[in-house]
Amino acid sequence: MHNKTYCKFPFNGFQVNARGNRLCCNSYKFSQDKPTEFWNDQYLKEVREKMHAGKELTECNNCYKTEKANALSLRQHYNSFFKEYNTEELPTVADLDFSNLCNLKCIMCNADRSSQWAKDLNKNKETNGVLSISKDKIDNLYSISKNLKHLTIQGGEPSLITEYLYYFDLLKKDGTISNITLDCITNLTNINNRFYEILNDFKQVNIDVSIDSYDLSNDYIRYPSKFNKIEENLIKMSESKHQINLQISLQTLSMYNFYDFLVWIDKMTKIFKNNNKKLGVNLSRVHFPTIFNPDFAPIKLKNKFIEDLKRFMNEYKSIFDLKFNIEIQSLIRNLCNNEKNEQDNLLIFIKDLDQKRNIKVIDYIPTFYDYF
Repeated sequence: MHNKTYCKFPFNGFQVNARGNRLCCNSYKFSQDKPTEFWNDQYLKEVREKMHAGKELTECNNCYKTEKANALSLRQHYNSFFKEYNTEELPTVADLDFSNLCNLKCIMCNADRSSQWAKDLNKNKETNGVLSISKDKIDNLYSISKNLKHLTIQGGEPSLITEYLYYFDLLKKDGTISNITLDCITNLTNINNRFYEILNDFKQVNIDVSIDSYDLSNDYIRYPSKFNKIEENLIKMSESKHQINLQISLQTLSMYNFYDFLVWIDKMTKIFKNNNKKLGVNLSRVHFPTIFNPDFAPIKLKNKFIEDLKRFMNEYKSIFDLKFNIEIQSLIRNLCNNEKNEQDNLLIFIKDLDQKRNIKVIDYIPTFYDYF
């Protein structure tokens, strides 16, 4: 059994980001080296040695904090998900974050992950808020890509990021693409035909649809998305050959109508089943910013959320997979054991956000103030 600091990911690959290279998307330390240099650098060798020795790395603090909160960390996900690839001289997995280009301003996001947020905050002015990787670095990454077995792509919104198409075309020309399983994290607000067409060339594709709540509350959280359009696109994807999963990042504002959300998921699951497909459901928690952390939600809202969960389980008898159920049980334990809340800071944030966007939270979540 591996120690509590060991993570498979740095032994098999790394993240290539528009801001530089790093261990993974949870690590804060960026390197401006070329991908080839980062992969062969002494730094990565030292990271592996420390992990084998059970030493903690400051770069991995986010995972340690998540585990201390009794939630599933990215380290634990990697250790359970990835096989023990026999890494030779080249990486077998990679996490790609080529651009922050996005059409949404999700409430818990920032300028690094959304060009829309960057525009609001007057960042990357010369490129209209967009920060993207150079083609030279993509070419350099391609030079060490022939042994790849697994890719994760995120953003921004991947379906809008042309740099992915450029890289995929390179992988397609030499046939490498047919050996790769792809995980794509998308908001599914649009279906870009050119993007989804090339996905068919991968060995296998998992589409993780980021969706955090039901109906208008999701539109407020993932502003300015339209829930009805996401539902329409999700139903279309039930006819594709790809594995589709709902990737739920539970936060305080998701807790208001979680019962309705679960009923909707049950409905979508049945639609997929009618097409001989399984709709995956993955649940994680927002830990930062802390004002959206469910552990710090108002006590009254926590109680409502727990009752909604019990109501759904009793009425629908739906059985989600083991991983989802474990996360739910862990969540309930944390909610019950944590009396701290961030309600004052959350109220200030929402008031300021509504003024900037010229909207009202109660038009999206009518009972918002009832739980403070």
